[in-house]
Amino acid sequence: MIPTVARLLVTSCLFLFSTLFLTGAGAEAPMCIHGFRVVPDEGVTLKSTLDDSELRVVDDGALRSFFYRGVDGSELLTSQINLVQPDVPVPSDARELLASFLLSPVQSHVLVVGGMNIGLIKFLQNFAPAQFIDVTEKDPSVISTAETYFGVRSDDKLTIRKDEKLNYLQGRPQGTYDVIYLDQIASGSNDADLESDSDARDLRNISMLNTLRDRLNETGVMMAVLRGDRETTEREIDQVIKVFPHVFVWDGPQEGNIVLAAVKRRQVVNPLVFRERARKLDLNANAGFSFAGFIDSMVAGEYRVMGI
Repeated sequence: MIPTVARLLVTSCLFLFSTLFLTGAGAEAPMCIHGFRVVPDEGVTLKSTLDDSELRVVDDGALRSFFYRGVDGSELLTSQINLVQPDVPVPSDARELLASFLLSPVQSHVLVVGGMNIGLIKFLQNFAPAQFIDVTEKDPSVISTAETYFGVRSDDKLTIRKDEKLNYLQGRPQGTYDVIYLDQIASGSNDADLESDSDARDLRNISMLNTLRDRLNETGVMMAVLRGDRETTEREIDQVIKVFPHVFVWDGPQEGNIVLAAVKRRQVVNPLVFRERARKLDLNANAGFSFAGFIDSMVAGEYRVMGI
């Protein structure tokens, strides 16, 4: 009798386990470590709701990668997270944007334009002292992918908005933000479209640059990682210099990436002050790198614009 009951219990447990495994515990999809949805070995490919571009999510060991494939077939790694430490930016992410903390160490209200830089958003949400984080993204597919596969969703601190032409930004009062972070993944290349295109992903648009500058407070900073050919990025830098009086430009660690920091008002550049800020940041934030590593390159790429 006892062996029969034992066999029945084992059989029932195995049946229950296999049922939960195959169905994902009912209606829910199976989850991996830290509650992230499981990605199959071949990855997940999703179509953009705006055009023929594609979004891909791929796991490789502990790393989860977010790829953007343009309509021309080119593919760009936009961000990665470590599934074991999802809030710590990984080297391949655009973490150079966090050099903003050397120029603006107190960030109470920030804006992230573009929802593909997952590492930046997670760092601001979990380690930075920002009280309010606004994220605007024009593609609903990016918003849903970031939420489903990377755990980026609105809460009391973080607000994510679908905003195709940055109407939200233009409707904000002047002086709202300490820092505005720009996602340059979809930077435009058609000069004929610039007069009508108000998308901040293209820094050659003077009208939008003026809007970005005016929405910063008096000590505010605009940060961007520029991608693309050298001629395009140089023209974008030239336009930024026409609007902002104090600009820093340096090469990022990934080939073809240029980091740009534009300050609304000129600052006194003292590397010793930057190093003290970096020391405090390193003590208080588990960033996975030292903020001091930005200082030499940033200072070497300083532009003080005359006449602004």
